[in-house]
Amino acid sequence: MRVSAVLLFVFLTGGYSLKCYSCNPDSEGVCDAKEKTCSAGESKCGHGTGEICANGCTKMTVKVKGCSSQCEPGTQMNLNGVTVSSVQCCDTDLCNAADGMYKGSFLLLFSPLLFYFMFQ
Repeated sequence: MRVSAVLLFVFLTGGYSLKCYSCNPDSEGVCDAKEKTCSAGESKCGHGTGEICANGCTKMTVKVKGCSSQCEPGTQMNLNGVTVSSVQCCDTDLCNAADGMYKGSFLLLFSPLLFYFMFQ
């Protein structure tokens, strides 16, 4: 019985890959985030702002997202070929969502519950 439990654990946990939002800005600075399964060795999702040379080398500030093998919050790093400043890191699936999208959804979802308890 113990062997079966160990084998089941090994089979269920093997092959897990982190998923992050990933995007590279185009020549106009637009970054269309898509889900990406990270490669082996990439254990963090990161996002931040960086500068690119676009449209005749006019510097543009853009948002960049992607998978990373190393990530130090608040530092500069290369993410998807763009030097990103003030990078933010996380290590759960799709945790580098676009501009706090989930924070607003969470608040909207739980506001009726909050009002229920406040006025009950």
